[in-house]
Parts: sequence; structure tokens; C-alpha cells
Amino acid sequence: MENFVTSKKLIKEIIRNFPQQVSKLYIANNAYGKDIEEIINLAKSKQISFLSVPKQKILNIFNQGYSGFLLVLSSVKYFYLDEFIENIKLKSKCCVLILDEIIDPQNFGAILRTAAAFEIDAVIIQQWNQALVTHKVTEISRGGVYLVPIVKVKNVYNAVKKLKEINFWIYATMPQKFGLDLNITSVKLKDIRNQQYIAIVLGNEEKGIRKNIVSECDGIITIEHSQHIESLNVSVVCGIVLYELKN
Repeated sequence: MENFVTSKKLIKEIIRNFPQQVSKLYIANNAYGKDIEEIINLAKSKQISFLSVPKQKILNIFNQGYSGFLLVLSSVKYFYLDEFIENIKLKSKCCVLILDEIIDPQNFGAILRTAAAFEIDAVIIQQWNQALVTHKVTEISRGGVYLVPIVKVKNVYNAVKKLKEINFWIYATMPQKFGLDLNITSVKLKDIRNQQYIAIVLGNEEKGIRKNIVSECDGIITIEHSQHIESLNVSVVCGIVLYELKN
């Protein structure tokens, strides 16, 4: 499925950094302002052709967030788990994220943006009950959807078991009290950052990580915060964990 971008700022970013992903660029023939000249010059510098068309044509193609511009991006390629495993065989270190039914596109896009910022090797998602790449996710990720391999699997639980077979250490992000209930050790990020293969599991916005997946994990990661707040947003947790792991 093609993805659409209308944000002028993001259109500039994508043309600068991901010109190979641009399928089409439409500019309304009644649009005006300094952005027109800047985007046209950027497109020419990257050898991207563009079409000047009536506003209505743009709205017929995509009618959300009209800005006078419409960038059409090529479809994001999802990888198979076996492909990913084959690609990391020669890597001395590897860090991946596993998403257990993240359904909010805002969270998914933010996680991909953070994953790209910290050069995570892959984000593994389930094909059901999971937000997929859409124009909204693409915009929120600021192009991260094209920087981080997205591995789509039928079942996250089976993916966790397969990663364990090739010596991944799997850690669940969750409040400590739940880990104690399940008799799983809490770990500190500073103690695991030097491990060769690490997978961090992030859970659903409402239900968290499913128990059968937690039971396969080697430990839980908790983030201490004020008791006035029950929990942190999953994309915030992602940012904190990856910052601590990579620094």
C-alpha cells in the first residue's frame, strides 16, 4: 500500500533523506509561498519529477490534511523472521524491539522513530491486532519506517521462542509488581547493555504484555517513577530504555 504525506516540513525531510522512496510528488497549481520554490529545488536536486495539478486532483487522491502538496511514497517492505535471522548471522551485536499488539498508530510511529534514532536492528510486529504502516505512522515516524527493518510475524510468542533458540536474551518492559507475581527477575539496563543479542518486548497500551510471552522472558525491565502516575506511555518507555541501552 502506498503512503501519503502532506506535511511540508516532512516532505522536505523525505526528499532530502529518502528520495529513493518517493513515487510521485504533486503540487497544486494554485499553491503559493516560499515552500513551493524550496520543495521544487529539492526535488530537482534529487532528480525527482513532480506534477503541477489542480487542487481537486490532489483531494481526489488523498483528502486528509491538504497543504497544497502531496508526496506519494512507495510501499514499505515487511521482512520475514527467517530473513532477519539470516541477515544478522555475521553481526557481533544486535538489538531488536518486539511489539506485543501495539494498536495505536501514534505509538507505533513514535516507536519506529525512536528505533531509527538509536539504530535498532529490527522491529518485530504481529500481523493481527497490531497497527501497521499507514500514512499517519509514516508521518509520525519521520521516515523511520524506511530506516528500520519491520519484521512481520504470525505470532509474537513463537517469534520470541525462535529468537531464544539463536541465543537472544529477551526482556519484558512492565511494572515490577507484575514481574514479582510471575516470579521473573528484574534487571537493570546497565547490566545487560553489553549482551550480544537483546530483544526488548513492549506491550499493548491497555493490557500490557501477554502472560505467555512474559513467561518466556529472561527478565523484566522497570522504570521507576512517581506513584501518582500508574504507568508511562509505551513509546516513552521505548525511548527511555533504548537511550539507557545505547549510552
